[in-house]
Amino acid sequence: MPRRRHRHDDEDHEEHGNHEAWVIPYADMLTLLMGLFLVLWAIGSQDLAKLREFSRSFAGEIGISTPLEKGSGPLDGTATTTTTVPDAARAALAREQQVAALGAADRAQLGTAEATIQSRADAAGFGGAISFRQEDRGLVVSILSDEVLFTPGSAELRPEGMVVVDAVADALAALPNRVSVEGHTDDVPISTGRFPSNWELSTARAGAVLRYLVERHGLPQSRLEAGGYADQRPLEPNTSAEGRARNRRVDIAVLSLAPGEGP
Repeated sequence: MPRRRHRHDDEDHEEHGNHEAWVIPYADMLTLLMGLFLVLWAIGSQDLAKLREFSRSFAGEIGISTPLEKGSGPLDGTATTTTTVPDAARAALAREQQVAALGAADRAQLGTAEATIQSRADAAGFGGAISFRQEDRGLVVSILSDEVLFTPGSAELRPEGMVVVDAVADALAALPNRVSVEGHTDDVPISTGRFPSNWELSTARAGAVLRYLVERHGLPQSRLEAGGYADQRPLEPNTSAEGRARNRRVDIAVLSLAPGEGP
């Protein structure tokens, strides 16, 4: 008579088989880890010389020094790497420092020129006729046109205007900077035989001041330029008599020497 199998016998057999199934993947994992360790050991002990040579060659090509010498790299048990600044970086840093130093010296000179111009204009009694602006391009000296530089509708320098320009010219003579002389008007139209519009008037006034700087004070023409802008660059809105009076002016811009600055 065959022996009747009980259900719990099958369950015991299945549970026994499940306990042994993890051994094979565990052994495979150990084998893989052992292989990885062997590869790493081979790289560290057999090819380190080649790796150092490659590092020196690559560092030389890009202009840095990162030697993998004994005791100086991660493969030798330390985490320090010696890095030197490339020559191009040192040169760029030196240029930036030179530009900064030049800019500081230039601003100091322009500040001295402003104080000198104001002092001499005050001494001549025309200190209220000039004003100063610091712009990115340099120092701008504004001289009012009305009853100082010119009579209305004229481009002939008045004696009083010559005195004010003299004060500016003395300071300019001590500087190497380029100078831009710029004429400006208000928005009231002009139409005469000599000046059909404010463009011609503003340009003629700038030219008169530039010519005086060259002929009377001997400033080199190579340092000077002139232009007229009519009513296109007002300092104040042309909505009041005071605003229009301030817009009628000649600007003498002492241009900065620092690279990257200027108009």
